[in-house]
Amino acid sequence: MDTLLAIEGLSAGYGPTPVLKGVDCEVRAGELWAVLGPNGTGKSTLLRSVLGVMPWTRGAVRLLGRERREWESRALARHVAWVPQGFESAEGFRGLELVLMGRSPHLGLWGLHSASDEALAHAALEELGVAYLAERPCEAMSGGERRMVMLARGLVQQPALLLLDEPTAFLDLAHQVVALERVRARVDEGLGAVAVLHDVNLAAAFATHALLMRDGRVLARGPAVEVLECERLEALYGLPLEAARAPSGARLFAPRAGRPRQRSS
Repeated sequence: MDTLLAIEGLSAGYGPTPVLKGVDCEVRAGELWAVLGPNGTGKSTLLRSVLGVMPWTRGAVRLLGRERREWESRALARHVAWVPQGFESAEGFRGLELVLMGRSPHLGLWGLHSASDEALAHAALEELGVAYLAERPCEAMSGGERRMVMLARGLVQQPALLLLDEPTAFLDLAHQVVALERVRARVDEGLGAVAVLHDVNLAAAFATHALLMRDGRVLARGPAVEVLECERLEALYGLPLEAARAPSGARLFAPRAGRPRQRSS
């Protein structure tokens, strides 16, 4: 399988104290990596460092076989899509216009969208079950609706690698499942994806691989079926857990009731 993202010994952060401390990870085509860990452990910093938004102090990042510094931003955007945690100001734009922004790296000199671009944008909204947002102004959308539009924008970019920072935030359960189902469907077709998640059960249901981070370091990484197990997750969150298996075979994790919470380091 093609290696889309290689992270080696990455250290990065704000000021003199690094948030990331020697992180290693390799993402290939056909893999969906779930990044899990407590708040403030560096999950979002990891994705921002990969994109070059956050400079790193040590280590290396290669995207599609080339060093990050060798990529010009527009060229990189034709291969790597980014769905951020927050929303940039988008007042005055309709849903379709926001999704079409994902086609920008592929446009010609004049930056004009074609009928094919519009068809792709409509198809992405339809795929996510939010076709009704095409004509809705951004300011009239809920947080969850904006999140789905941002995901549609990332999908319509047709990247080789998709980076998602908390893609299920603001979404109800049904839309959480739809969002990750559609990402996983693209992964099964050869996309590579990395998603920062907080729900262990969603990670177990949809991810092929998992990266567990605590205090800026990698606690465990590898195939999700091996990494997502009670002992590791208890160490990750400092919380006693119980595991069960649904009749479908899905693995489920829940806090263990009546047990004191372990003290986090």
